[in-house]
Amino acid sequence: MIEERIQYGIDNFLEEKFFLPSSSSYCLEEKEESGRSELQVDVEGDNLCSEDYDHKGKCNFLRDGKVWGLKKSVDHILLQKKEGKWILHLIEMKSEVHNKKWHQIKKKIRASYFNMCALEKVLGIHIDEVRTYTTYERTYFLDTDETADSKLLIAPLGKPTFPSAKNEWEKGVIGVDIGEKVQFKHSAIKMERTEDGSKLVGKLTIV
Repeated sequence: MIEERIQYGIDNFLEEKFFLPSSSSYCLEEKEESGRSELQVDVEGDNLCSEDYDHKGKCNFLRDGKVWGLKKSVDHILLQKKEGKWILHLIEMKSEVHNKKWHQIKKKIRASYFNMCALEKVLGIHIDEVRTYTTYERTYFLDTDETADSKLLIAPLGKPTFPSAKNEWEKGVIGVDIGEKVQFKHSAIKMERTEDGSKLVGKLTIV
């Protein structure tokens, strides 16, 4: 059951249909022809889900530009209340993941995290944990990040450095630079292509 303060924020402060009607099961889609995907998400407890989040309004005070990618965002977000605490789930859908794509995902995670930190005040909640997910059909990582954006890899003196994309993917973490190094739990979700080859399908259970 959504608390009164949260519902007040949804009704009065957010754009219409920002969240889907509350449910224990959602079918989240990536509709672009280059990577059509469908993810069945089952979730326990009270929750709020925003499908197609990357096409919804964001905080306009974040600067533009490709280097930081602060106008980007993940495909879907889900807020789950568990044992009195709120967990933020950030879901990105890809057909393939490699070194360069991993760094693009990092940018989307960071921008989405910043925006959700603002949203928590609108809803009157506190995000206690962040979990991230990437759906994929195939991967091909290099042992080093030679092909990634060089501006992201050459860390200024005193700035955080991160393990290689392959290392993070295999360890189930994603490191994000927010002025300091933070790591979020990351889950890779293997998708299967339908018989007609038209899209990828998979399932995620959040408990």
